[in-house]
Amino acid sequence: MSAHIAKWQAEHANYRKLLDLLETQTQVFANGDQPDYELMDDVIYYMTQFPDRYHHPREDVAFKMLLDRDPSAQPIVDDLAAQHEAIERSGAALHADLSAAAVGAMMSRATIETDVRDYVSFLRRHFDQEEREIFPRLAIFLTKADWFMVASAIHLNPDPLFGESVQARFQSLHRHIARHAGCGCETPKETACCLE
Repeated sequence: MSAHIAKWQAEHANYRKLLDLLETQTQVFANGDQPDYELMDDVIYYMTQFPDRYHHPREDVAFKMLLDRDPSAQPIVDDLAAQHEAIERSGAALHADLSAAAVGAMMSRATIETDVRDYVSFLRRHFDQEEREIFPRLAIFLTKADWFMVASAIHLNPDPLFGESVQARFQSLHRHIARHAGCGCETPKETACCLE
């Protein structure tokens, strides 16, 4: 398997950790308790600032290159590209709602709960579909030169949560995920031990 695909799968695994966290907070809703809106907002903010801006656009470049070699992938590529757009829109709307809730705005609990559940479910299905239907094709058809073009197409900023240096905005979220993982690496400089 290509190192690029392995990296994308590792990124998906990190994103799933965040979706797990959102599900945990949604369960708090279901139990009638107050969820941590700020934590949830940090998750969605990260998803809209990193995967939506860097991960998905790079995938889109790779998917389009795949069509030059495997035109039969067109329906899958079209579907996944549309999903990327839908993920970006729903993430932005959810971020706005959670930001408002975090500062005390009156928000319908049922609306937020439903929106979070729908977002999590959609992303899980999306990641599964990519890994099942398109990543194997990329591994077969894309060359080393193609992967270089994919990497060059979108300037990639360092990952602000799962990268070598955790940005201040995400340090609380990082500690929360590390505690949940049970590995004891709760300081940002120890990120590599469990959050890669």
